[in-house]
Amino acid sequence: MARRKLTSVAQLRRFETVRKAVEENYIRMSMLDSIGGESNTDLAKRIAECTEGVKKCNSLACKLCNRTYRLMRVNELVHKLRCSKVRKGWWLITVVDYSRAFNHEELDRFDVGKAKGRLSKLLTRCGLEGPVLGCFEIDFHQSCGVWLPHFHVICPITEDNIRAASQLKTRLSLQQISHIREGIEPRPYKFQKIKNPYRQISYIHKLVYSRVVHFESCLTGTERSVKRRPKAEMYCDSLRWADRIGRMGVLFRYGERKWNP
Repeated sequence: MARRKLTSVAQLRRFETVRKAVEENYIRMSMLDSIGGESNTDLAKRIAECTEGVKKCNSLACKLCNRTYRLMRVNELVHKLRCSKVRKGWWLITVVDYSRAFNHEELDRFDVGKAKGRLSKLLTRCGLEGPVLGCFEIDFHQSCGVWLPHFHVICPITEDNIRAASQLKTRLSLQQISHIREGIEPRPYKFQKIKNPYRQISYIHKLVYSRVVHFESCLTGTERSVKRRPKAEMYCDSLRWADRIGRMGVLFRYGERKWNP
């Protein structure tokens, strides 16, 4: 039986429903109110008004607003990819900046704009042609107590970009010589060909900031990792950070004018 071709990201089994987004917002509001403080309660109130249909907040800290944005953005990008004249397909690229990992106390001082600027300059030096589109993310690694900045982006596979990707990998390997965890080999990049566009492009626009927990599998003895919600106070800090940065603050766009659907 042939697999049904998806026509919207909302058809993905794991894409959150409106009900799930509302439930998540109530969890966030409860955590913000329980930690307290004027900035937390103000954010909780704005998310509550949005969730209850009083006033749209359009905050990066609001699961409901993020769901609406993801529906629009992912569907738009998949449509453009499917109409694209790029014959070799598209990559999903992850770029990790181990050298600029920072502790939680530095969260509000981390400059996302400069991080995006550094990546844009690196892509230019390597000769990568756009459009390169995606998002900036941070995850808190519990084992070493730092937030790790990284990007997930999509990029067309062309002959020029294949050569540029080789330079990008070399430069990243030279720049990122140390992992944030001792004894672990750094992996500053990952290239995957896009085969399931709705799932993969939804992944890079998930707009969620997690706590990464490492553990040893009792079955295989190998190390694994799992993502969890940060602990309450840290999570509230990250929600306020997301609200301050805004959705446009985390979006990455490079060479978008060269888009040729």
